[in-house]
Amino acid sequence: MIVLDTNLLLRYLLNDDPAQAKRAQRLLERSPLVTVTTTIVLELVWVLECSDCARAEIVGALRHILGLPNMRLSNEAAFYRAVQWFEQGLDFADALHLALSPATATLMTFDRDFVAKAKRADAFPTVALCPAR
Repeated sequence: MIVLDTNLLLRYLLNDDPAQAKRAQRLLERSPLVTVTTTIVLELVWVLECSDCARAEIVGALRHILGLPNMRLSNEAAFYRAVQWFEQGLDFADALHLALSPATATLMTFDRDFVAKAKRADAFPTVALCPAR
């Protein structure tokens, strides 16, 4: 199995270096099994956001990468929940933290916006503000 680094995925998606994009595409087409780590996906989203990609473009890129026929993910359900919640307005890092949290937990935060967006998206587990006392 091959772990795909962020820069390889970026060349493949953005084609900003055509020679490297072609090499990345060949690798993806010829490798029987590939994977990505949580941190690679998180960095991928961050770089795409910094490259002024729209949220819909990032969602499409994530679905494409995570849906490659030779892609194997250790946290597949969590990745797909995070993408769904990101599409519904959550910050991707927040969505991923939440998706990887135990279902019976409560994620405590000082971020009121995160609490509101998680509630609107029916995300789980519960996101709550840290109590004042």
